[in-house]
Order: sequence, then structure tokens, then C-alpha cells
Amino acid sequence: MNSLTKNRLKLVFITILFALPVMAAWFIFSNQQLLAGGKTKNHGELISPAIPSKLSEFVINGADIDMQHLAGRWVLLHIDLDAKCSKPCEKSVHMMKQLNTLLNKDSGRLKRVYLDKSSLQERSELTKDTELNVFKWDKQHIEKLMGLVKELRDSDMLLVDPLGNIMMKYHHDADPYGIQKDLKLLLKASQIG
Repeated sequence: MNSLTKNRLKLVFITILFALPVMAAWFIFSNQQLLAGGKTKNHGELISPAIPSKLSEFVINGADIDMQHLAGRWVLLHIDLDAKCSKPCEKSVHMMKQLNTLLNKDSGRLKRVYLDKSSLQERSELTKDTELNVFKWDKQHIEKLMGLVKELRDSDMLLVDPLGNIMMKYHHDADPYGIQKDLKLLLKASQIG
């Protein structure tokens, strides 16, 4: 083998050596499901793509209610489908309150909303929490939300980003510390809300 051929082989080898990491990164980026079984770090169910929405669309007389204090904030929606706040519901509402406390300095960035289906004017378990926003909704609004978010169950929670996108769902029995970790990561990464 002459020196020209040796030099060309060295050049080809060096080119492959530098191109290999780029090709491997592109392959992994294109096939993320191959990594760790396709699992993510989040503890809730990521809604992908996020669903653009307005909270007022799911509230009775939503256009007439002042929701300006919720605009541009992260909102954790508690869903009431059966019009009664049973033990799982009470636990979920209590957990929402604890989450706000656990967020510490970022607690002002998260607003909590309870979508109440009951016909009662006030429910004592909900009025105890002054930071909880309680709005009434009915079957029509529930059907609209269930058309957007599949497999929604009573006492589930939805996380809405500051732009109004429904982006994550948590079941009523979700681990509060897992939700806290998700929120801390989101609030740390978010420049808005």
C-alpha cells in the first residue's frame, strides 16, 4: 500500500470517528422510546400535545366571572364529576393545599381551582381553604372537557400552564411528593407564570 492510500484511509477513519457520535445522537433523538422503556421523569400523565383551552369555557357563566387573577399562572384543576366530595375527593383537595405549602417561595405561582358539580351554594369542606378557587360547572361543561382529555375520572387533577394549555393529568391517588417534584421542575424551567 502506498502512502497516498494510507493517508486516505486515515482521513476516512478520522471522519467516521467524528461523525459517529453525531449519527448516534441523531438516532437516539429520533428513537427516544428505546431509552429506559420510553419512560419520562414526570409523575403525572403527560398530555401530548398540550391542549389549548380557556378555563372560562368549563365554568357556568364563565364569561361573566373575573378570572384575571388566574391569567399567566400555573393552575391545578381539581375535577368533581359526581357532585359529592367523598373521602378520595377530600384527600385530593387536602393534598392540593399541602402542595401549595410544599412549593414554598413558588407557591404564589400556582393557583388551585376546584370545578364543583354540586348544586349546593357552598360546601363546607371547600370554603375552609381561602386560597382555593371554587367554580361551578355542569354536565355540558364536563362533556366538553372529557372530549379534550380522555379517561378523566372523578377527583383527577389537571395541570394548566400559564398560556392556558392543559398539559398534565394526575389521578386522585397520585403521590403528592411526585407532583411536587414535577411542579418544582416546571417552575424552575419556566420563565413565565
